[in-house]
Amino acid sequence: MATTNDLSNAQATLRAITYRLSSTPPRQLPHVAAQLASQIWACKDLISSPPGSTKQGNEGSITVNRFRTYLSTLLQDRTIEGRWAAGVLVKATIEAGGVEVLSKSNAWVRSLLGMLKKPDPPTTRILAIITLTRIFTLTWDYTNLIREITTPALPAFIGTCLSNAENQRCSGSELQVILEAFATLIPKHPTMFRTHEAQIRSILLRILSVTSSTVGIGRHYAAEHRHSAQRLLVLLHNCAPKQGAADKWNETLRATTTAAHTTCDRIFRSVIEDWQSTSGVQPSLAIHGLLQGDVELDNDDAVGMTGWKGVYAGSERLVALLDMLGSQIETATAGAVTIRLGLVMDLLTRLFSLRTPSSKLATVKPNQQVSKDEREALFAVLPGVHVATLELTRSILRRFGSSVASITQPLLAQITWLFQAEASYSGVRTSTYGALADILKLQGPTLTSGDMSDAGAIIKACCQDLLPTAQVVPSANGVINGSTNQDGVLGQQVTANSSASVPATLRVAAEALLPLCFSHIASAHLSGRLRTLMERTAVLIQHKDALVASVLNPAPNGSRSKTQSSLLPLLAKQYPQSAEVEALLRPRMPAIRTGRSSSGDGEADDEEYDEDERSPIANGHTDPADDVHDEEEATESLSDAHRNASATSDHEDLYSASPKRHVEGISSEATHDKRKVMDNGDDAERVAKRVRASLTSDPLLPDAADGIPGPDRLKAQSGVPLTLAQDQRSNGFLAAPVVSQQAAPVLAPTPTEEGVASGYNAGDMVDIGSEGSDFEMPPLTMEQDTEEEDEEDEQNEDDEDGQGE
Repeated sequence: MATTNDLSNAQATLRAITYRLSSTPPRQLPHVAAQLASQIWACKDLISSPPGSTKQGNEGSITVNRFRTYLSTLLQDRTIEGRWAAGVLVKATIEAGGVEVLSKSNAWVRSLLGMLKKPDPPTTRILAIITLTRIFTLTWDYTNLIREITTPALPAFIGTCLSNAENQRCSGSELQVILEAFATLIPKHPTMFRTHEAQIRSILLRILSVTSSTVGIGRHYAAEHRHSAQRLLVLLHNCAPKQGAADKWNETLRATTTAAHTTCDRIFRSVIEDWQSTSGVQPSLAIHGLLQGDVELDNDDAVGMTGWKGVYAGSERLVALLDMLGSQIETATAGAVTIRLGLVMDLLTRLFSLRTPSSKLATVKPNQQVSKDEREALFAVLPGVHVATLELTRSILRRFGSSVASITQPLLAQITWLFQAEASYSGVRTSTYGALADILKLQGPTLTSGDMSDAGAIIKACCQDLLPTAQVVPSANGVINGSTNQDGVLGQQVTANSSASVPATLRVAAEALLPLCFSHIASAHLSGRLRTLMERTAVLIQHKDALVASVLNPAPNGSRSKTQSSLLPLLAKQYPQSAEVEALLRPRMPAIRTGRSSSGDGEADDEEYDEDERSPIANGHTDPADDVHDEEEATESLSDAHRNASATSDHEDLYSASPKRHVEGISSEATHDKRKVMDNGDDAERVAKRVRASLTSDPLLPDAADGIPGPDRLKAQSGVPLTLAQDQRSNGFLAAPVVSQQAAPVLAPTPTEEGVASGYNAGDMVDIGSEGSDFEMPPLTMEQDTEEEDEEDEQNEDDEDGQGE
């Protein structure tokens, strides 16, 4: 909603525009028209407001009326410059004012129609056509405006435009604008164009009939004229009366296909075709007739185009008919139509079956009735016909998509055969790359290895077109960058040339195909050499999409002993800021919440420790029933230790690849159990199991750079014999020594294989025997006590007992 201040500013701007229009000479208005048109958009709130709808309604209405009056006067100005500037400002005013200005534009429409009839320059008439077309399209949302503005003015607009199109003064730009305006208006107003359908069709057929080889017609039409004429000719089916648009569309398709076959019968007469129709197409010439003179078409064809003469003119006519078929397939229709795709596929098969002879594919059978010169002319124009055929194939694939999945494999086979024969033509390579890309998008993963083996030549050629070519440049004295040439060619150096000779359209098509070869073809269907060539091409040309596709679709590795190389390091180096590379290197995965807080874990541990303090073993006596369940309790304690070691807090990511570097110490309850073991030698073995179960299960890598500080490994192994110190496992864990039963009394749990597997290593054993522990651990030595030492210990104990008594 516009405020009062905004309306005041818009009113001041509109007064300034009106003053500048009135004070500027008409011949200088084209220089300021663009600036004034941009300023009108700043006044759109004022222009689009109904009279008297604001507080400054009277003053604002006066300003708007003054501006509109001056525009109406300028449209009828005597000078060409004034009328041209008026056309620009009228279009900008109607687009900015909306329905409020559009409903009052009848006078402007009549003035613009009058401009079309004046002998003004083509630019002025082009501007009038564009403005009137815009006015007609803006009335489509309002039935009353169609009745008041479009219905009275459109017949006069059509008639005047057709008269100008047939006039010799009509330029190519004006003709192009007329064709585009008709193509825009016909779907919405078919009944108004019905009376002019015959005249429009004749103009279109004349445009399509004239080619570079046509003799006797002086006017030339560009490629954009033919493209617009093809589209408009297809849209004329909307003018059919009594709901006959669909039948008219089918009739046009059949007529175009028949005309194409008729042209093929004549320009292909110099060879014997190896093709039979599957759709019931009858030849237009006698099979065993006598062929004399030049190839030509005397009368009009089924579509209505004029005759032609010569192989070159016939090939251009065939290309025009194929383009018309493609335009008919791609142009949207107002209603549903039924297409006989078999007719088009039969024509494609005929065109694909005839290929340029080569050393490998010499399958062409010449017709002896026709001269060799005509046959060579046919082979010269055949690649251009095949380019149009490939474009028609692409139109079918794009339009129908997965509905034509059943014909993709036959089409791929025909395209492969054609490429093998005519790969030397850049236009054929460009269209082939596009057709193969469309096939891969539709049915790439379902293609077999046989299909891909045939298409390998296309992929290889695609890589060769993208790779930079090597160029030999002479070098003075055979020195390159201060060193002699090691290539064996003195005075020359090899430099990379950035494919300057490759056409831009060919390079774009090849760049679009390369990523699809990685992503839409099964990696097992590509040979190792071809896959290497594709990856090399992607790296050398720095093709980001191809590199990403290669990383996401790695090549299969038949040998398990070798790791398949990846292009991810090169991709990360070339595109470090890319979002795709960031996602590949550091994937963001959501953290899984365990549902257990840190405080809850601590309370659970305290409760477990309290139960250990209240256990019979902790109090110094045992229960016979406990011996039965020793193994079960040890297993449960080991499971609890694993769970406690792997429990994470709420803020910890379970997907983190960094290992945990902390090691939980031995609980005070375990220490208390070990003290009781020293007083109870009979239960030493059972208590050792419980103590081992309570140890941490996290393995500590002794060689880790960021490990926790601990005692030196050399000090820990100082008391171990040399043979034991060398007997270490390859994974970095120190093997626990096995102490015989004849050693000193058991003061600590014997590290077994189970203890080593649960993380009980040499570092842990040294920590237990440190000064901070509640008991001292005996040194790890393999020296066994002799019998004399045992007897001396027993004698000393007896003497002490006797003295005590």
